[in-house]
Amino acid sequence: MAKKGTLVLFRHGQTPYNIKHYMTGLHDVELTEKGEEQARDAGRLIEGFTFDKAFSSTLKRAFNTAALALDQTTTNDHLKNPDGTWNIEQRKEIVEADSGDFTARNKLTDPEILAYPHKYDIALPNGESDKQMVERVQKFYDEELLPRLERGETVLVVSHSGIMVAFDIVAGIKPVPEGDIWSNRQGVPNAAPVVFEYEDGKLVNHYQMSAPPARKDGTGPKP
Repeated sequence: MAKKGTLVLFRHGQTPYNIKHYMTGLHDVELTEKGEEQARDAGRLIEGFTFDKAFSSTLKRAFNTAALALDQTTTNDHLKNPDGTWNIEQRKEIVEADSGDFTARNKLTDPEILAYPHKYDIALPNGESDKQMVERVQKFYDEELLPRLERGETVLVVSHSGIMVAFDIVAGIKPVPEGDIWSNRQGVPNAAPVVFEYEDGKLVNHYQMSAPPARKDGTGPKP
């Protein structure tokens, strides 16, 4: 009988830098109030999953999103530490691409950012290339995730927009882009879970989950 593994992956909730269209990279910003609510909505959406393991990047916008999401679930208390906090393993391999000198600058209007040759294998000034980011995600995927998925585990990963696109590449859903990942990550929404389904370690299906049901107070997710 095939062993069926599941990977649930989503980006962190909204941050102040998202609102300002700033490149965030490794800058460790907090979630906005809306970002926290987005994380809770994601948690309500993944309520049906019982996770064997939870990962986030080492940046607090990802870790806090994962914790807030898990707070909304009722079948994952086995992932809690003795003090009641969530046992979410933080991994540097799935942090956002280092935006270097472009950090905290508007990616839509900054002349230097717009003029820079955004190519897959060209690093940002004092930062990282998309190729370098994909290589570290590939290592994490091959060494940490695939063995778990081959065993039939259900795994949660909360990370960043660039990492979401990188996962599509390493999982074989998308080819390596001719240009840069940055242009492809613009459509990655905050805290919108994507499910990858595996049989014996082979990807057989993937889909983005739909909007969660109304909250107990009768309201839906905030726009």
